[in-house]
Amino acid sequence: MAYDKAFYDAYREYLKEESVRVSHDFIFGCFQKMAGENLYVIDFGCGLGEYWQYGCPLMYTGVDVNDFDQKFKLINLDYHGLDAVQSSINLRFVPNAFVSLFSVECFHSVQDRYEFYRKVFQTFPQISFGLVGGFFYEGKRDQETVEETGGIVSYQTIEDPALYISDIFTEFRLHIKTPSQMFGSDVIEVWKIFIRR
Repeated sequence: MAYDKAFYDAYREYLKEESVRVSHDFIFGCFQKMAGENLYVIDFGCGLGEYWQYGCPLMYTGVDVNDFDQKFKLINLDYHGLDAVQSSINLRFVPNAFVSLFSVECFHSVQDRYEFYRKVFQTFPQISFGLVGGFFYEGKRDQETVEETGGIVSYQTIEDPALYISDIFTEFRLHIKTPSQMFGSDVIEVWKIFIRR
């Protein structure tokens, strides 16, 4: 099962849960302090546009193949085609930061996601900062993938960061326990902030 309207309806409620808002708002604040006030953000796999709703971007454009009545600027493309995304973005604004709140981390193996982050920094030389979110379940740390709500299989963020040091960006990582109705009580969110070297 793919992400469909029913999933996004449930996810919209998840984003309002107190534990989720406390964790995510804390991370968004940390990112804002590191990246600065004038954030021109491109959101890869934006879904409902959480960063647009709850972050503080000066300008924001989402990139996703789903379109559930978003009220923000959306490029309706698969974000893997970074050259096509860059062509579309250049018509709107020049991003200096990117976010991917769970999309890249959850849909890709660790090698593929770090390759994607490297390509983002190479394709968009003006991007200086990135914020991505992942997760793992405390009771399933030994599993690379897990089945979640709606039969969706997701990759957990359980890799050793020392094995993925980049010569393009520096990574800061935080783990925050974030229990929720949708995902249960043993979820640890893994947040990564990237800064161009």
